Order: sequence, then structure tokens, then C-alpha cells
Amino acid sequence: MVKNFGGKNSKKVGRKFVSNYSKGGDKLRLVDDEDELYACVYKMLGNGMCHVLCSDNIQRLCIIRNKFRGRGKRDNTLSPGAYVMIGKRSWETNCDVTNSKCDLVEVYNANEVKKLKDSVSDINWNMFKHFDQPGTNAGDDDPENEAFEFSNEEHNNDLENSILEQIKTEDGEVFLQDDGDMDVDDI
Repeated sequence: MVKNFGGKNSKKVGRKFVSNYSKGGDKLRLVDDEDELYACVYKMLGNGMCHVLCSDNIQRLCIIRNKFRGRGKRDNTLSPGAYVMIGKRSWETNCDVTNSKCDLVEVYNANEVKKLKDSVSDINWNMFKHFDQPGTNAGDDDPENEAFEFSNEEHNNDLENSILEQIKTEDGEVFLQDDGDMDVDDI
């Protein structure tokens, strides 16, 4: 007999809901059809939909299938920056225009994203770098990707001097001076 741990949410993780397969094991699902594309989620819309930016640089409206919702959501969490595989609806007349519909096929976790970037080299993965989740590109230490440069050097006063020259009045007084306390009656 199985021990009953009880509690409010114990039935949610019961044995009857556990599937025997573990998301394909260690095998990584790659694109094998002409209608499948890699994409990155950049906006969650709710109601089972999200906007994705595909590898062909077209924004599409992704329909999240019921397989990835409800009870199947546990291992397939979608959020902005998640890498996914989508299937284009090639039977529709406008499948290659902006905001055309597509279906969610696969959701990649952080470990699978690293393997995917190593195994597929014909796609420019830098187009998705603005949507990356923290931790998915931990191996990328390119100085070109850094937005800020931190240093202990003094900043250049030329910029301050040029700004002060622009705000001087005709009398030569700087309009933005810190005189300390200001009296409200002087205004």
C-alpha cells in the first residue's frame, strides 16, 4: 500500500498523473520540417496566446496548445525570453506575414537552449539576445554584448563645460546654481 502524505494539494502530484516518458529523454528535438521554426517568446498575451519572434525575423501570434496548458504546464513554463519551436500554418493564405498564426510545438529549458545553440549553426541566435532570460546565455562572455563599461576613472569635464556654456544667460550667469536654501518669497 502506498503511504498517503495527505494535504490540500496531494492529489495534483499523484501517480495517476505522472507520465512515463520524460520529455524525450536526453534527445533534443530539432526542426525536421519546412514549416517548423525556432522562435523566442517576447510578449505573453494571455488566453492561450503569445507573440513570438521567429528565426525568419517575422513576428507571429503563437497559439499555445492544450498540451502546454493546465496539467502539462509544469515542465513547459512559458515566459518572455523562452525559446520555443513553432509550426507555421502553411495551409493559411497569409502564413508568412506579420501577426500570422502559428502553433507551439516545443518549449526548451535552459540546458536545452545551450545544446540547441551548439548544434544548430545556420541560425543567427543574436537576434534573440534582447529577449534572453537570465541564465540562458551564461556561457556568452563577449565584451561586445556588454551594454555598460565600469571603471574607477574620473569622468571627462568637457561634457559638463559644454552643457554649462549652453545654459548661461546673456549676463554670463549660470542659471542652474546651487545657492543652498531658497526662500519661497523670492520666487
